[in-house]
Amino acid sequence: MRERLGKFEVVRLLGKGAMGEVYLGRDPKLGREVALKVISVGTAFGDEAEARFEREARAAALLNHPHIVTVYEFGDDEGVHYLAMEFLDGHELETLIREGKIPKGDLLEVLAQVCDGLGYAHGRNVIHRDIKPANILVTKQGKRLHAKLMDFGVAHMGTSGLTEAGTWMGTVSYMAPEYLDTGTASASSDVFALGVILYEILSGGRKPFKGESTTSVLNCILRHAPEPFRPQDLKEVPGTLLAVVDRALAKQPQDRYPDAESLGSAIREALRASVDAPAVTVVPPSAPVGSEPEGPGGHRIRVGKGGQGQCLSLKVALRQAKTGSEILVLPGVYRESLVVDKDVAILALGEPGEVVIQANAGPVMIIQAQSVTLRGLTLQGPAGVAVLSIKSGSTRVEGGQILGFQNAGIEVAAGAQISLGEVVIGPGTGTALRVRGRGQATLVGTTLQGESGGVEVEDEGRVQLTRCRLMDSRFAGLLALEQSQAVLESCDIGNHLCSGVHALAGANVVLRQCRLVGNAGFGVSVMDRGLATMEGCQVQANGGAGLLIHRGATVQARNCTFSEGRSLGVDCADGGQGVLDTCEISGNAGAGVQVEPGGSLLLVRCSLNEGRDTGLLLLEDSEVTLEECVVRRNARGGILLARDAADPVLRGGNLVEDGFLRVDSGGNLVKVTPV
Repeated sequence: MRERLGKFEVVRLLGKGAMGEVYLGRDPKLGREVALKVISVGTAFGDEAEARFEREARAAALLNHPHIVTVYEFGDDEGVHYLAMEFLDGHELETLIREGKIPKGDLLEVLAQVCDGLGYAHGRNVIHRDIKPANILVTKQGKRLHAKLMDFGVAHMGTSGLTEAGTWMGTVSYMAPEYLDTGTASASSDVFALGVILYEILSGGRKPFKGESTTSVLNCILRHAPEPFRPQDLKEVPGTLLAVVDRALAKQPQDRYPDAESLGSAIREALRASVDAPAVTVVPPSAPVGSEPEGPGGHRIRVGKGGQGQCLSLKVALRQAKTGSEILVLPGVYRESLVVDKDVAILALGEPGEVVIQANAGPVMIIQAQSVTLRGLTLQGPAGVAVLSIKSGSTRVEGGQILGFQNAGIEVAAGAQISLGEVVIGPGTGTALRVRGRGQATLVGTTLQGESGGVEVEDEGRVQLTRCRLMDSRFAGLLALEQSQAVLESCDIGNHLCSGVHALAGANVVLRQCRLVGNAGFGVSVMDRGLATMEGCQVQANGGAGLLIHRGATVQARNCTFSEGRSLGVDCADGGQGVLDTCEISGNAGAGVQVEPGGSLLLVRCSLNEGRDTGLLLLEDSEVTLEECVVRRNARGGILLARDAADPVLRGGNLVEDGFLRVDSGGNLVKVTPV
């Protein structure tokens, strides 16, 4: 280690990376500590690191802001290039998010500070291009956290020629779709990266666009909506931040916030609203009348007859309510259509099913507020409309039942959110839950029973279901339309005439530990350009194929069973492709696995056993690879090849006890030895 670099004394090594080291230094004239970034001598990154140093120094010459790390000097000492910058004793935001020890509200204020600094840089035509938590340093000033944006080493400045157009610079997980398409960065692409960090703070460190490889991450950023949030992600933050995330992560730049400062203002506004709004005290549905405690704001309204209610009508109660009020509803039948345009909680008193709200025309309830809670209510609606319509904001529904619908039980409009816990939707003749484009729904322990379908999620809508039951429809338990996203965990999906899960073009469906049993049609059907990931699922006793991979669709299944079907276990159709890893395909009436012309399938450590037909059926122009698989005790044979079908590719010690058969020119089955 050198003792000096230029005028600076070198004190000790702080850290080391691929391109160089960072030392603690001291300016002897001013007596202040500095951080010294140095290019490693002889490194292969020398030219690139030098260009980054120059770029960072040029950016520093333009920027002087309290939320941007200050660079003091760019120098060369006997061939060693160094940057002297402000030394800060703090932690990277990446570490703070991962550890989860600091309240999310404090981290959100840190991000808002970064928005201020980045907006200042954008105003001087400096595009950072590598916004990520590792490039945000957080220090403590008294009780407040203070953010500093650093590392402008890949920044773009106006029309400088330091990088060529079309060249990616930065970190893939934070790159905006248009940047991936063109390689041209803008202030809006930096705003997208801030949206990714916002998502990480809310989710506790998860990234919105995930994949097992760089290519799959790029594909998710370009084609798919972010992973849905989990209920626990939003416990300590306002639900209005969901809309902020959606706008910051919009695929099209014009749909995002116009600048970084606007995003910072939206974050702070959501935080202020959550502080200003009175807290809502939970009253159990069975609490006796008159025993409810007063809320923090002292504003509760009881609705009901018999002298115990302050008013007879829910409409009147809503007119009298203030923001944060609780409306306590006594047992009875209330024949009203309601528009909820204030942030309130409407809570049923008495036993489940004793508070019923009916509508003669129109929806029973329309939500047009930012934060609404409904608990223990039974909503019963007329024909032709949704019983509960969520137009905007974030709505929480706890307990209760939605029934009598002929159109939809619940409809979530574009940009609105709903979360449901232990709710029963149905029976009804329409669709139990419909989520429109960019709407979001999170369901836990909810039962959905609609004759026209369980859950329908439209273009860019997102749903997450945990421990839910989707039963008894004339179509599909889950219908995922184009560009939508659905995550189902530990759900039961059964007795649907078409499919348990039906994913259309461009939809992305994730199934974990789900049971798809007894559907008259397919267990899971994935259509053109759809993508499905299955983990630990049981697909059993379905009328059609347990899994249908249609033209252009892609499926990855791991630790799943496809068994006892009345048709095929797995059908990979023309142009479909899939990977089955450690799956069991057994006891199906048709072939365990059928690969049609143009289909492509990889089977790894799978077992195709005890089928009532063929273990594996390959048609002409199909491509199949088996790796460490077992094929045995199938009634018609192990692997059956159509007359012009190519042999499967065998790797790593497969066991095919039933042998190989091929259809000859006369239509007869003959035993063959694979090449």
